[in-house]
Amino acid sequence: MKVDLKEFEEMVRNSGWYRLIGATPIVEEGIGIVEINIEDKHKQAYKTAHGGVIASILDSAAGLAVNSLLIKQNKAAVTAEFNVSYLKPVSSGKLVAKGKVINIGSKLAVAYSEVKNDRGEIVAIATATFYILNLDNIIK
Repeated sequence: MKVDLKEFEEMVRNSGWYRLIGATPIVEEGIGIVEINIEDKHKQAYKTAHGGVIASILDSAAGLAVNSLLIKQNKAAVTAEFNVSYLKPVSSGKLVAKGKVINIGSKLAVAYSEVKNDRGEIVAIATATFYILNLDNIIK
């Protein structure tokens, strides 16, 4: 199954997870961007964004970056390992996660991502390792 970048971005945008959390993916070659506006549904008991929301957009941005380069090879990547560091709490506003590829091998890829708040401050960073699969084996 051959998929171009715009088709891939549309598939991701319409997937259940992105719709559920209200995130918007943007895919460019070698770059993944995920935007989200923090709402009450994203907050934990202390009224700040739940770490899982931030981790999700970090993972997604890194994964989109890797997949943007694999899609033309009819391959896809899924998260195998993920490490996140939270730097500042967020209670409102827009968050933008941006991911970039560090390395793509034959079986594994590594990427970096960071989340900035609407003041341009980095609020969290992550590294992720992805397992590379044949796209035909996961999209049927």
